[in-house]
Amino acid sequence: MTRRQHTTPGTALEGSSHPAYGYRNARDVMVVLRCTGPDQFFLERVVFPFELLTFLAPPEGEVRILGATGHGWDLLEEVCLEDLRLEPAPLPHHPLEQVGMRHLLNDLQKRYASDPSDANRVRLVQQEQLLRRWLPGQV
Repeated sequence: MTRRQHTTPGTALEGSSHPAYGYRNARDVMVVLRCTGPDQFFLERVVFPFELLTFLAPPEGEVRILGATGHGWDLLEEVCLEDLRLEPAPLPHHPLEQVGMRHLLNDLQKRYASDPSDANRVRLVQQEQLLRRWLPGQV
């Protein structure tokens, strides 16, 4: 099976804003996932039994699953691309951790205000990055 992925110039998937999708082959035989989309987007991959294939594709794409038969490859199913969309793993939310992080950040901000050294600034920046990761939308 040929593995091809075409995009028009300037629309390479790496670094693109295409969402991530995943398809798990729950069958006990291999299938072919074929995804087509706008701007000549084309992705075709063999997916082995119980394998999870993750891929990037434009949201307007169409997914077809093909299976081998005695007469060639036949369409087994059409899948809504939105049903395959992968969501980012949720971050843990523990109330004590959030309070502790807020107190640590406040302490570092006070320490930096009284002693604006490079070391304190680096610690403050690192802690702010952690806070943004663990407390999204609450900075």
